[in-house]
Amino acid sequence: MVEVKKNVGKKRFVQKDRHVRWNVEESPESFEGHELVRYYFVIQDDKYRKGKVERILDNINEKSIIHFSFEEKDRLEGKAIGTDYRYLFVSYDSTAPLEFLSFEGVSKNVKRDRNLVARARGDIKDYIRRIYGEK
Repeated sequence: MVEVKKNVGKKRFVQKDRHVRWNVEESPESFEGHELVRYYFVIQDDKYRKGKVERILDNINEKSIIHFSFEEKDRLEGKAIGTDYRYLFVSYDSTAPLEFLSFEGVSKNVKRDRNLVARARGDIKDYIRRIYGEK
């Protein structure tokens, strides 16, 4: 089971501004002796979305003497309706523990979205499209 910190990120969250949405859960590809977590990130911004994801992953590795690898599992990009921004969704599997997660140098508008998870019905991409206004 993935243990979660409560107060990661800023309390006030504005959907229409630049922001980071995130969540983490146990990876479906995890098995005993090889525990993996799946990180989900959505970056809404007008530029540098890929660089911000790289910064989040770099922040994790900077906090540890162990270099963690991140295997990309999913990706989706699109226009956030009603804003001047685009969004980038990515998910990664890693052995990196949650306590190393940091959004320093990425965004102050950060929200943990507990609905950002793999689903038995539907698809995580459908959830993201609904949030950001795509049909």
